[in-house]
Amino acid sequence: MKKPLPLLFLLCLLVGASVSAQVLAQAEDTPRLVVDTGGHRGLINDVLFTWDGKRLVSVSQDKTVRVWDVQSGELVRTLRGEIGPGDAGRLYAGALSPPDGNGAEWLAVGGVLAGGREGRYGIRLMALQGPTNAPADVPARLLRGHTNVILSLAFGPRNDPNASNSKQWLLSGSADNTARLWDIESGPVDNSPLAVLGGHTGAIRAVAFSPGGARLATGSDDGTLRLWAAPGEGGTGARLLAELTGHTGGVKAAAFTPDGKYLLSGSDDKTIRFWDGRDGRFIRVLADVGYWVASLCVGPQGKKVLVGCGGGPLCSSNPAKVLAIPSGEELGRFGRHDNIVPASAISPDGPDHQRLARLCLRHLPADKPTAHHRRDLPCAALAATGGGDDFPIYLWELATGKVRHTLVGEGSRIRSVGFARDGTGVAWGTLFDRLGYDGQQLHGPLQHRFQLREKDPSGQPGPFDPTRDGRLESEAAADRHYLRAMQIVGDIRVRAADAPPSNGPNSDVPPSTLEILQGDKVRQRITRGPGDGHYHSSFTLTPDGGTVISGAGNGHLASYEVATGKKRHEFIGHTGDVLAVAPSPDGRWLVSGGADQTVRLWEMESAKPLLTILPASGGQWVAWTPEGYYTASLDGDRLIGWHMGRGEGRLARYYRAQRFAKRFRQPRVVAGYLATGGDLDRAIALANQPLANQEARIITPGRAPVKKTTAADLPALAPPMVSIREPGRAQLTTHRARIGLVAEARSVNQEPVRQIRVNVNGRELDRQAMEPLEPGSDGDTAVTRFQAEIALEPGENRIAVRAENRHSRSAPAMVTVTRTGAVPEKPNLYLLGIGISDYPAPGYELHYAHKDPRRLARVLQAQQGRAYRRVQTRLLKEAEADKEAILAGLGWLAQQGTVNDVFLIFFSGRGLKDHNGDYYLLPHDGDPAHLAASAVEWSHVSNTLKRLPGKRWLLVDAHHGRTVTGKDSRSRPAPDITDALRELGEADGGVVVMSAATGREASQERRWGVFARAVIEGLEGRADDNGDARVDIRELDRYVIRRVEQFSGGYQHPTTRIPPVVPDFPVAVF
Repeated sequence: MKKPLPLLFLLCLLVGASVSAQVLAQAEDTPRLVVDTGGHRGLINDVLFTWDGKRLVSVSQDKTVRVWDVQSGELVRTLRGEIGPGDAGRLYAGALSPPDGNGAEWLAVGGVLAGGREGRYGIRLMALQGPTNAPADVPARLLRGHTNVILSLAFGPRNDPNASNSKQWLLSGSADNTARLWDIESGPVDNSPLAVLGGHTGAIRAVAFSPGGARLATGSDDGTLRLWAAPGEGGTGARLLAELTGHTGGVKAAAFTPDGKYLLSGSDDKTIRFWDGRDGRFIRVLADVGYWVASLCVGPQGKKVLVGCGGGPLCSSNPAKVLAIPSGEELGRFGRHDNIVPASAISPDGPDHQRLARLCLRHLPADKPTAHHRRDLPCAALAATGGGDDFPIYLWELATGKVRHTLVGEGSRIRSVGFARDGTGVAWGTLFDRLGYDGQQLHGPLQHRFQLREKDPSGQPGPFDPTRDGRLESEAAADRHYLRAMQIVGDIRVRAADAPPSNGPNSDVPPSTLEILQGDKVRQRITRGPGDGHYHSSFTLTPDGGTVISGAGNGHLASYEVATGKKRHEFIGHTGDVLAVAPSPDGRWLVSGGADQTVRLWEMESAKPLLTILPASGGQWVAWTPEGYYTASLDGDRLIGWHMGRGEGRLARYYRAQRFAKRFRQPRVVAGYLATGGDLDRAIALANQPLANQEARIITPGRAPVKKTTAADLPALAPPMVSIREPGRAQLTTHRARIGLVAEARSVNQEPVRQIRVNVNGRELDRQAMEPLEPGSDGDTAVTRFQAEIALEPGENRIAVRAENRHSRSAPAMVTVTRTGAVPEKPNLYLLGIGISDYPAPGYELHYAHKDPRRLARVLQAQQGRAYRRVQTRLLKEAEADKEAILAGLGWLAQQGTVNDVFLIFFSGRGLKDHNGDYYLLPHDGDPAHLAASAVEWSHVSNTLKRLPGKRWLLVDAHHGRTVTGKDSRSRPAPDITDALRELGEADGGVVVMSAATGREASQERRWGVFARAVIEGLEGRADDNGDARVDIRELDRYVIRRVEQFSGGYQHPTTRIPPVVPDFPVAVF
């Protein structure tokens, strides 16, 4: 079992004061807005294969445990416990027990838990029937006793899973310099430990059991290991057998071979040492790997050990290594990680894995025994390694190094920031500038920009209207338009006083001291230590030269007086190293960015947080105020959510921000918040004004009044919890044509369940098919149960159940059922294509939009008899596409087809908003000055799509490039299609949406629309990722996103959404 060491460039704070010491803790039951990008956002301390090898569990300092499907690489679920500010809730260790007689496994996690003082350094236990099947609020146990951070955990083997006196031991190591042995099944009723193993003089970062459980090993920062005899029958306690000395650095990892013959240890001295696993006798140095050892894992056959880099030299150029046991010969390398690798695991070699391996061999051609195995079977032993700048986990073949899956979120660490010189926005970059790095990256490249306020016709800052505003044209433009970190103001300058430590020229550790100079004389020194972030990872002067701002490790960000060196303010909010800072030109505001993947805006004088921006891949983003009001791209609000703790003994509930969008998705409130300097009441009052208020300098088109909602209100508004009881598995295969469904919805507050909806393959089930069951109860919580018989289509079927109360709707509970033995009937395809280039209105003309629908139609018509039984089209171009014809076309589409068919609308032309923010498609005869009378209101399109019976698909390239000029264009809200598309996503069953650009990005034309070109290329076969001679809708989606970004040089990002309730379906066959 291995444990991480301090991170180069991202030191992990284990002991000492934290940001949380400087703020008041929130009440335990107060919901917290947290980020969830679909992957980890903090150091990954453990990766654990389940004992059948089908799942991977990852444990992270971002306070989450994630469960991944090994075969598909998909995130199955996320487990969250009680959390608090700062370090409260950080997880530094995890372990998974062998299954008991019922197949249940214990998951243990530890670190710095939230909650009461006694439980702060506890170990949380969850009894799971496989980590994927636990209900969302499964009870948890706490093991209390340690007095400092839990750093390492390991389960011992079960003596007899079916015996009445079955023992399951857990060994824990801590920064209190002790290890503790627990019996979690038949131990003391008070959960006290069986034994406390002392003697170490440093934190215990490595613990391990021998395969038979007769020996225990502990490894410490004091550079030693200790070998212990396990407690015996008759009450004999654990006994120290030997102290293992020889390492010249802290011991970070230790593991026994499967036969128990050898014990391996890894250290900061860059060596792997080989010991006798029975008596602790030193045998030899297995290898000098050339870097600090962060993790090691012995393979199931005991012939290989996987070693992860922990620093010393840069891990980006020092890959993980696979070494032979006992020779130490290097068998392979894996070099995809760009930072330390504190977590590693090798897939088990149990009966299920052997069965799959035999199945793979049966699929090998007889004359080619070494031919590549079938891609959907895990034939090769897999390694999992976690670590890197963006905290990825790689699943890769141990023998070849081939990556099967990259398990990573959608965010990236922010390395550079800048503030627009005209005050209208901020910019950031995610690239690491190796040549310009010297402990900090003060002036790294800027790539993306975010608008805070518009420019008025004279070019001066206008109304506040925050939104992502595309990609910066060049580095020269960035330097010209954005103010960066300032090292010199007049005769005042600030510099790093100490060079990186003597780990060689490749060290990434930033300096711990800053010097403030006036002329050539040092006036003040500011030194950071373990209690306030360790080091200065970024810094800047303010424009007046009176203040220096310093970003540091673990979220610390502070301002200091230049004259005295005294601290003025702490800026509380970041949860990872603060890597970049820059002031606004007038010195009022500060922008910062960091390893937590966020860009943050602050009021300089008060250190008040104003706005947090989370940019994600594919052009998605979300920006929110401290109170949780936000604005976002089409799918951006899935990146944040509300964490509702339920105390130490239960897992937390988590609701994506989408669940409360009606209350908190309020772009006008966000704009008003910036305009008023963070006064929420005034911001809401401004947002409720019916028309644009130029005096307040925010854009507020009339909408329903905003009602003030706080985090404390959310438990009373939360949606019901939904669970599917039958089928009992999330995925199953059957040859039957029908399957029974039993589900329930539980109210979690005083709001009764108002409605339950069942969706099958994107279509709502007739409520008459849902039979209510006898009402039940769970304590004081009302439960609504029902059953239904579901008809299954051949192939994949996605069954989703949602419930709602009067305030909110739940996320869907889903099962996927694959019906075999039946051949699916080919659908018909109905296409309505609209393309307009030659607009009569001056400034609205396009070049190639009228050609795109016809090109698409030709490709789809070639699929008649292949993917589709018949393909029927209605194409409208140029003058044919007037308002009357477009409405008639929508009517034609609504009269076609059945539930088995595919319906596609493709629009390429202009899209505009009126003064109230309502969205319109501009027909050929449309008048931009009178949209309501002459244009096609978006509701006509959305209502048509909602009524269609089959699979619904929208392709839209609604251009709104900057060619449109004039007074009318300046007074109208920016033509952002996001809200219009979001309405479709909220429709029951959902609509597949592919839009050419994100938000206000301009769609580009290069002899034809780059979006249409990407779609057509994909349909012609280039999107066939897996080589199965067909293109499925999700393959096309991925291809279009990649290709449009390639075509546009990263300046255009398609907005796409495929609802999870819609199964994958072929759109082209070859």
